[in-house]
Amino acid sequence: MTDTLFADVSYFQAPVDDSYPHRVLSIRSNDGTFRDPNFLHNYRWCVNAVESGRLEFFIVYAYWRPNWDATTQTMIDMVTDASGPHPRMVAMIDVESGGNPGGDQSDGINRMYWWLADWLGNPKRVIGYANTGDFNSMWRTRPDGLRVIAAGYGRLPDLPGQIAHQYTDGQGFGGGLPEGAPPFGNCDMNSANGLSPSEFAAACGIGTTGGPLMALSDDEQRELLEKVRYIAGQLGPWPQLGQNDKGQDLTLIDAVAEMKNGDEK
Repeated sequence: MTDTLFADVSYFQAPVDDSYPHRVLSIRSNDGTFRDPNFLHNYRWCVNAVESGRLEFFIVYAYWRPNWDATTQTMIDMVTDASGPHPRMVAMIDVESGGNPGGDQSDGINRMYWWLADWLGNPKRVIGYANTGDFNSMWRTRPDGLRVIAAGYGRLPDLPGQIAHQYTDGQGFGGGLPEGAPPFGNCDMNSANGLSPSEFAAACGIGTTGGPLMALSDDEQRELLEKVRYIAGQLGPWPQLGQNDKGQDLTLIDAVAEMKNGDEK
């Protein structure tokens, strides 16, 4: 069975360099509106690493705060300023009780989730992180299909949607697994149990978006084409798309329909 190990780092660790040995890395962007000083360096390294094949994909995470809108915007701004988001980047919401109010915070966490999902264009590319207590108390109502990295030192939490396990904070809980990784030394370490790096990436939505219109279901095609029809109606004819057999200028919706009919023939 294949497991994918990876570190989880912030400015509390050294900036990443090419001594890092694993195929996935998780880096912090912000805690609320506080911007991690190592983020820009770590992000640029991750981009170069996925482009060169050193990494399969990478995770950027933000520590959730009640000012979820400012927290989300800070994360988006930081990634955008670093010329992102990269197609092989996953966003993670770090849900922890430390410094946050008690009780159910599902509304604010879910608003952050859907904002990030809309930004990235794929809900699978937004995952969560929590330990069992915080997961059950702070995030009681969760999006369908949510993937989670569950923290549980010395034990397997087995949370709903769990795809990876943070098994140590570098303080001796690894049970024989690494307690850290170069160049960071001891640090938070995770394992995607039973998943190769590429399988882990796919579970987080990497490489699962896009594709031609005809790959959509009939209902999805109808919904998308209705949206296109509205836009096309506002824009009017597009002569550059050519004409139909009646000599009329094609609209965008006409062009899409003709392409679809051509494929069916």
